[in-house]
Amino acid sequence: MPRPLRHALAGHEVSYVEKEGWKGKENGELLALVEGRFDFILTSDGNIAYQQTLAGRALSMIVVPTNNLTHLRANGVAILQTLDEIAALDHRVIVTLDWRGRRSLRRLDAAGATAVELGPVRSFRG
Repeated sequence: MPRPLRHALAGHEVSYVEKEGWKGKENGELLALVEGRFDFILTSDGNIAYQQTLAGRALSMIVVPTNNLTHLRANGVAILQTLDEIAALDHRVIVTLDWRGRRSLRRLDAAGATAVELGPVRSFRG
């Protein structure tokens, strides 16, 4: 995610791969490093749930449809709303936001958990 996005996510600790010294780490190792330091990860890698074993991770994830800073800033409220909603849960989840503002949630603590729809947010665009 672009570093300037941290300004749109006020009230949350935001870091990035380069600042943490994690540049060049593969997804599995990167997830383990993030998991040891943070509660959430924000990514635009829509395939991460299929490429990595996420069940049992002590980390929730939000997947957005782009890493374009203009689009992300314009949708900061939707990202913050999603962060706040999943922070209140007692389990870890992956939430995927699509361009139309639809959000699906899947628990990470249950093998074979099916996705459920969350209430929509504003359409994700710039």
